[in-house]
Amino acid sequence: MKKKIPVLENPYLARGSWLKGAFHFHTTKSDGKIEPMEAVRRYAALGYRVAAPSDHHHITLIPPGAFPGLLTIPAAEIGWPHILSIGACGEGKLPNESIPRALARIRRDRGFSVLCHPGWSDCSWQDIRRTWPVDAMEIYNHLCQIENATGISLERWDMVLQSGRRVWGFATDDSHFNQKYPQYAGGWVMIKAPSRNQSAVMRALKAGAFYSSSGPALYSLSASRGRITLHCSPVNELRAVADGVGAGGVLFSRKPRSRWTVEYSRWWHQPESYVRLEMIDSRGRAAWTNPLFVVRGR
Repeated sequence: MKKKIPVLENPYLARGSWLKGAFHFHTTKSDGKIEPMEAVRRYAALGYRVAAPSDHHHITLIPPGAFPGLLTIPAAEIGWPHILSIGACGEGKLPNESIPRALARIRRDRGFSVLCHPGWSDCSWQDIRRTWPVDAMEIYNHLCQIENATGISLERWDMVLQSGRRVWGFATDDSHFNQKYPQYAGGWVMIKAPSRNQSAVMRALKAGAFYSSSGPALYSLSASRGRITLHCSPVNELRAVADGVGAGGVLFSRKPRSRWTVEYSRWWHQPESYVRLEMIDSRGRAAWTNPLFVVRGR
């Protein structure tokens, strides 16, 4: 009997340009060490096109047009386990709400929610279940990784995906700009949006039309039945990760390559439900696509 190869959804077919975004960093409005305007200025100087200061239980607003070419989106970090509320409504201090109440408010405000640093927080499966229905989870947190190597949460992400939930992956800095760990611009998302305004960016986030990175860049990705082709900055390794025993595969190249093809028809078997890709460059930096979910019934 011939093996049935599914069609995969492709969030990267969306129209638009890539916008580099910083969605998790702190200022003096909570436990950060520099003023909000200076924090945003640093990201603007590095070519970021979207920035969202996310102080603890505080919505920190930046005056519109303060940084030409940069869109700022109100956000905050709330609750425990910590949740990013992107597109938050209001200004100033927020109440300390339970996770269900906070998530309900984010949905009511048409915001975007992200489970923060599940590795650093030592989130168990029960802890993660308390955060449903988050839109995304941090799979790479730069501060946590350089502080104590707890910034990578890919295994927890796959555990969530394998449970049947559609959760996007997110990379952030979580920079506090303090003396011990002053590093920033080490983890970001690249959003494919038709315009640089809040509504367009929020729609792209909700649709998964973004990827996460600590270095490599994704330029384009196409998916046909049994094959995924991508164009990216030069990398030495491409990993295809799927749910299911023995699924997925790894491709290597001694010389960095920009074009890769994954023939997932070679290893696909039921009942996989998604494939995601990881690109690793010669410095060990990575980029992660969002899952390409199986189109049911096709």
